[in-house]
Amino acid sequence: MSTNFPLISVVIPAYNSRRFITETVESVLQQLYSNFELIIVDDGSTDGQEEYILPICKRDSRIRYVSKPNEGVSFARNVGYNHSSGLYVAFLDADDVWLKDNLMVKFLKFQTGDYGLVHSDALLIDEDSNLINGMMNGGEGSLLQDALQWTRTIVPGPSSILVRREVLNAVGLFDTNLSTSADHDFFLRVASKYAIGHVPNPTWKYRLHESNMHKKIELMEKDVLFLYKKASDNKLFPNMWFERECYANMYLILGASWAGDGKNKFKGILYAFLAIGNHPKAIFNIYSRVMKRWL
Repeated sequence: MSTNFPLISVVIPAYNSRRFITETVESVLQQLYSNFELIIVDDGSTDGQEEYILPICKRDSRIRYVSKPNEGVSFARNVGYNHSSGLYVAFLDADDVWLKDNLMVKFLKFQTGDYGLVHSDALLIDEDSNLINGMMNGGEGSLLQDALQWTRTIVPGPSSILVRREVLNAVGLFDTNLSTSADHDFFLRVASKYAIGHVPNPTWKYRLHESNMHKKIELMEKDVLFLYKKASDNKLFPNMWFERECYANMYLILGASWAGDGKNKFKGILYAFLAIGNHPKAIFNIYSRVMKRWL
């Protein structure tokens, strides 16, 4: 259906994804947009996932399987990109699933405006691929300040995006110093130079399970502190007051994560004080969250 369209490179970083990888790969092969290449990067897996992947590779010449030592998801995405040649590049995590129209509707969205990146909404599924109530969505337009404020989702995740190759060359690949926040950092860099396009309907499924990286609070803490310092060093904040407000929002998210899932009230309080110190109005956000929990 789409053989005369430009080549899209699809990159799947896969680490110990044996349980989900077959469904993920099949969702790519079922795309209505058929002119793609699929690069699967095995990031030093130890669960025997290649036994599931290699038979699929043999039946479809569009798939390439790259094996490398374990270095983390950012390295794996970058290796996949370096093996790719498409005018557009899409990233898909090894536990997520695309709907059949995912690539097609994003490619068509690019034809309607000057976007650096296009993304779409996501349905939520559990470990057994059952739908969960709720949806992930994002925004459109000039989104740098929204992304820095971190008060709402701008782009749901790497599995959501289709990006022009020239944009990747202009802003750089995924920062290998980061893991849980590598996508946030990448979206910031794209939003600092380009408009973001949004397809306002779900074209993929985000899988919730115990191994999701965002559940690792210590790693999240390290990453977001690095991320905001990097944003400061790169002068992405338009002024000091806005920067302090953004830092306050970030500290509140860290505090809530530690006090909630991390069950560390001391760290929760510490980050609450840091938020207030950077932006005194943060106390109203803290009060609002506490009241919502109690009422």
